[in-house]
Amino acid sequence: MFIRQLSLALVALGLAAAPAPAAGPPAPDPAAAARGVDKLLAEENAAGPKTREAAAVEDLAFLRRVSIDLNARIPTDDEIKKFLALPAAERRGRWIDELMSREQFADRWAVFYGDLLRVRYGADGGPAFQAFIHEAVRANMPYDVLTRKLLAAAGRAGTQPTTGFILGDDADPLALTGVVSQVFMGVRISCAQCHDHPFDVWTREQFYDLAAFFGKTQRVEHRIKMQVLGIFLNERTETTILWPPEDKAQGKPRKAVKAAFPYKLDAGDGPNRHIARLKERRDAEAAAIKAAAAAKGTSVDDLLDGSKTPAGAKDPLNVVDEAKAGIKAIDLEGDLYKASELRRALGEAVTDPRNRFYSRAMVNRVWAEMVGRGFVNPVDDFRDDNPPSHPKTLDFLADEFVASGYDFRFLVATIARTQAYARGHLPGSLPAIERLAAEKAFTATPPRRMGSEALFDSIVQAGHLFAPKHRPGENMTTVVTYQQVAVAVKEDPTKPTKPKLGGGSAMPAMPAMGGPKMVAGSYDLEKGIEVDFKDALKKRDSLEVDKMTAKSAEELEAEAMMKSGTMPAGTRVRYVTKEVKTLVDDNPKFTSSMRMASPAPTGHFLRVFGQTDRGALDERRDHSPSMRQALMMLNGKLTNEAARVGPLEPVFALIVGPRADVDAAIKLVYREALTREPTADELSDARAIVRDGATPADGLADLRWALFNSNEFRFIP
Repeated sequence: MFIRQLSLALVALGLAAAPAPAAGPPAPDPAAAARGVDKLLAEENAAGPKTREAAAVEDLAFLRRVSIDLNARIPTDDEIKKFLALPAAERRGRWIDELMSREQFADRWAVFYGDLLRVRYGADGGPAFQAFIHEAVRANMPYDVLTRKLLAAAGRAGTQPTTGFILGDDADPLALTGVVSQVFMGVRISCAQCHDHPFDVWTREQFYDLAAFFGKTQRVEHRIKMQVLGIFLNERTETTILWPPEDKAQGKPRKAVKAAFPYKLDAGDGPNRHIARLKERRDAEAAAIKAAAAAKGTSVDDLLDGSKTPAGAKDPLNVVDEAKAGIKAIDLEGDLYKASELRRALGEAVTDPRNRFYSRAMVNRVWAEMVGRGFVNPVDDFRDDNPPSHPKTLDFLADEFVASGYDFRFLVATIARTQAYARGHLPGSLPAIERLAAEKAFTATPPRRMGSEALFDSIVQAGHLFAPKHRPGENMTTVVTYQQVAVAVKEDPTKPTKPKLGGGSAMPAMPAMGGPKMVAGSYDLEKGIEVDFKDALKKRDSLEVDKMTAKSAEELEAEAMMKSGTMPAGTRVRYVTKEVKTLVDDNPKFTSSMRMASPAPTGHFLRVFGQTDRGALDERRDHSPSMRQALMMLNGKLTNEAARVGPLEPVFALIVGPRADVDAAIKLVYREALTREPTADELSDARAIVRDGATPADGLADLRWALFNSNEFRFIP
């Protein structure tokens, strides 16, 4: 067992040499699994009422769809040409492999995991947690390994990135019980916290049995003289989960609850032998890693040495010696880094291959993400009176996921190859009840709008904004902002102080420290904080004081005086608003929205188009249109900058200069924006738009702006 777990950790961290092909089991075949899904889906549909069937989408529509689903952006003109150059019978499968080999695959699906796990950049250890999830997707960490890491995490926020999951709910045992059940098993057990579940089998005692796994978990905040030295996830000696609950105890003695996993596990392997196949795969992986270590003349333990912090690392904050001494006095091994045996046991129980809730919940979520609806809807509400629409198909795909070694990429690749995924939409002229029946049977796909990140990145890509498209100095613009600036005022003791209207203290409210505060709307609502994932995962000195909370003695003293209103005699502080004009070279270059700190600030493009604050457990992205979305697309900086024609992008030479070819420019814009050629009528209308512009470039910008604001651009084909 030890070798097996260690080998899995090495595979997940990418520290083990790749085994020779003969040393391990054959790679799981997504094409074969997809054929199995198609067969079972057809059989289950044949046993039910007949539904309408939509034809498969044509090649370019499939290219656009799979590019958005796997990389969260539309294809470029070069990619269209490369795709069409592939043999017709192979191009879809080969392009799926191409998209999955790119860094954008990790970017896109880290967003999916971020929503699932409610990763919040501003929470305890949030930056490192977001970076860790991205790296886990990039390295294809097995889903069960990832789950166990999150559930058993201990240590300091940031330094131990996996602590971010439990610290996201402040290590609250009762909150975490509902979170773990709903996130990892698709079961809403939270109602049972206060009473037996009214619509399901879960009792209050079962809720407390599960909560007991978190009964000793606590969030610890260590300080020295108001300086935060770190947030830690630690274990108490005694549990806080007692039975009966307080409202039922009525003065009676309460006893510690013994942790028990309430979910029924399968008695044995299934007809697909998925558990036996999983064991064969894991045993072969462990043997391959052991052989690789022996071939290098080193031990398996030595392969992990690279993760240790180098001795003598300097404190990057250069904090005072007193703070350093205070941290050194803490018993890190015995106090702050105490591992949780209870949560380790919970991780083993949750990820047990006999726990069908676990594998089916993840398969259902990914299927819904790519096809448009799940086998169970809502995706996190598995219960007896909400059965799957296609139970055999769901079980087969879940079993294949388990047998693959919980390989997330295998799951995505399998779904992308199914006939259900490639189906088109039924026309809107059909009765809604017929369309819905076909979508439930997966003989047609429901219309889906791009997610906010995909929409953002697709506009950036089609508008050539990932790199500057204007030469330096061509777009000098004066930007006006308004800032509140602190002004120290020396009072004249011979003159009375003019009282403030409304009475009260003469001391104005002090804004949060950290520099001038903006009081007007940001100039650019589409920009965000770009995250350096590699930097966020660097091993830090364990003595580092948290940057965001540590303050100097002078700052602490000033803040205390401001709060108490005790300032030196004859001195007061007031804040005045100043207009600041700045001349900037407005030559925008946008980063990928998937590399921004998540969630974005309220009012940001991503939030307006559906990204949640990832606070509530059951909050889903709202894809319904709104007036605010329309205004941001019509007037927002992102759309308008993407529409402008810059001299450094390919279409410029087709619209300006001696080699101008208006028709070729129009066709290129259509391919870049809509992944297709314009029809004859569209080409005629586009010529008129270009002709009516102040210049041909302005006219083409008007056309591109119109395409970005079309339903065809926003919706996935």
